[in-house]
Order: sequence, then structure tokens, then C-alpha cells
Amino acid sequence: MGMEYDDAAAERLEAVYLGPDVVSQREDTLQRISVQKGERVLDIGSGPGFLAAQLADQTGPDGEVVGIDISEQMVDRASKRSQHDWLSYRCADATELPFEETYFDVVVSTQVAEYVPDVAKFCSEVFRVLKPGGRALILATDWEGVCWHSEHPDRMEKVLRAFAPHCADSKLPRTLTAHLRRAGLVLDEVSYFSIVNVDRYDGCYGGGIVPFIVAYVSGQRTMPDEELQAWADEQTSLNARGEHFFSTGRFSFAVRKPL
Repeated sequence: MGMEYDDAAAERLEAVYLGPDVVSQREDTLQRISVQKGERVLDIGSGPGFLAAQLADQTGPDGEVVGIDISEQMVDRASKRSQHDWLSYRCADATELPFEETYFDVVVSTQVAEYVPDVAKFCSEVFRVLKPGGRALILATDWEGVCWHSEHPDRMEKVLRAFAPHCADSKLPRTLTAHLRRAGLVLDEVSYFSIVNVDRYDGCYGGGIVPFIVAYVSGQRTMPDEELQAWADEQTSLNARGEHFFSTGRFSFAVRKPL
């Protein structure tokens, strides 16, 4: 279970994160969390560091932004591109945050919670490190809600079913509210950010995710490589005929810690 990133995979991931779909999602996240000057912010699962860097722009030098990721490679890559003295990265587990209680004003975590086997502990750690009155924004995808056109629906279903174990809970948004509330957090809002691709363009999410699916499913050996490649090739041919369609979305859970 879970995705491993070598250099090539890390570069593919960064290319997707810099594509217009995820850039728009990142802007939506920044708007919803509305970080203020001087605040302390934690980014859980900071990956390439693009969101953390923009959070640091918002806090300014009187604030502090820390990005944590379980991948040493991602931490290293993000650290090397950091341009702010008040922004740092470290390798850490989302269920064992290396920070004292009530340290942060804001916690952000995008596309991470569904990969954490113990999501209840994840939520309790968010609660623990937040100051009273602090706020958090947790984004997660319901992977079973992906809408993806194929002229071979049985094969498409087989591919998505084989890809589902890449995260710990492929339909976490359906139960995340309960986990957050049990941890003591108050839910203020749930919003939805949609990604719809009717064409495959440079950096589009529906195209960029294909190599990740192929690499993961092939590595798990849960379906023949030739069948998997036929699925990937079909997506290319559908796009060439103007018949491509891909849709997914991220649920944003805005919560706060009571005073």
C-alpha cells in the first residue's frame, strides 16, 4: 500500500503539481485558509513544497511555516528550493507530529489523510498541535467518485479497482467528518473543488495521473501489463479523437479547535 517516489516519479509528481489543475486547487486552498501575517502554520504532507512556500509568502518573516513529509526525498527537494528563512521542512509521520501542544495557529493538509492508515490518530494530532481557536483545512479525494470515460468500461473499472489500494482509504471523505469531530475539532464547512478535463493538455491532471496508475498497478502485479498498457493507450487515442473525459474532485474540511 502507498506510493513510493524515485527521482523520475518525483519529477512527474512535481510536473502535475505545477499544472493548471493543481495550481488552481492550491489557490483555492490558500483562499479558504486565509493565513495572516505572523501566524505559525504546519503543512502536513508538504511534498514538493509549493503550497508551503506560498503559505510562507503570506505569513511573512514574523511568522513560521513548517512542512513535514514522510518522504526524505520530498523533504530534501523542498528544502533545496526554499527561499524563506522562516520556512523549514522535516521528515515526520503525520500520526506522530514532532511539535509541542498548541504550537500552531493553522494546520493544512492536502491529499494526505487518505494515505494515513490511522486517520483517527492523524486527526487527534491535528487537534493537539493547534492553539485553542486555531483552524485547519484538510483536503481528501474520494477515489471511488472518479468519472473517467472509456469504451471498455469493464477494463476501466478493473484498473481503478487495482489502483484503489494505493491509499489507505479510497473513500475517506465519507467518514472524515466523524473522525474530525471525535478528535474534538469543530467542523465549519465542507467544500468541493472539481477538476474536469475534456482534453489532455500540458500538466492536466487526467493525463498526468496515468503514469502513476500504470507504475503502481504494474508494481502490484494485480493485472497483466499488456492490459494496463492498452488502457493507457486508449486514453491517448480518445483524446486524439476529441472524446476524452476525466473528472475528479477534492473535499475540503474546514475545522477549528474550540477556545
